[in-house]
Amino acid sequence: MELVIYGIGIVLLLVLIVFMFILGYRESLRYKVEDPFVIENHMIGEGWENDTFVEYEKIIDILGREPSEDEMREFLSLVEEGYHGDTLLKKFIEKINKKHHH
Repeated sequence: MELVIYGIGIVLLLVLIVFMFILGYRESLRYKVEDPFVIENHMIGEGWENDTFVEYEKIIDILGREPSEDEMREFLSLVEEGYHGDTLLKKFIEKINKKHHH
C-alpha cells in the first residue's frame, strides 16, 4: 500500500515538473531577452573599441577562417599593448608571417 502511494506521489511530482517546465518555456519565449554582451554581432566587455572589431573582421577575411588559439593570443596581446586600427592589423600580420617563416 505504501509503495502505491509513493508511486502515485512520484507520478504527480513528475507531471507537475513537466507542466511547470512547459509554462516556463512559453514565458521565456514570450519575454525573450537579447544577450546584453552582444551588440551588432560583436562581443563587448573585452575592452575593445569599434575599430578593433573592424580589424578583427579584416583578419578573419585575410585568413579565410577564425584565428587559431596561438593567433588569437597574438591578437589579444597586441590589443593589450594598446594597438588598434590599421596599426593593429599590420603588427598582427607581421607576427603571423614571422611565425610561418620560422
